[in-house]
Amino acid sequence: MKKLKRNDLRKIDGGLIAPVIMCDENMNCPANLCCTSGYICRDWRKYPCI
Repeated sequence: MKKLKRNDLRKIDGGLIAPVIMCDENMNCPANLCCTSGYICRDWRKYPCI
């Protein structure tokens, strides 16, 4: 197994695990995202929204 460089780690971090975006108090999210039951903004095509 090769030793990972900083750029490789950055690609893994940004690609596999998306940062968790919390809904605000009015249940608003960024564009193309909606608020799920855990007050987390997610893609409305993959997750049920409230």
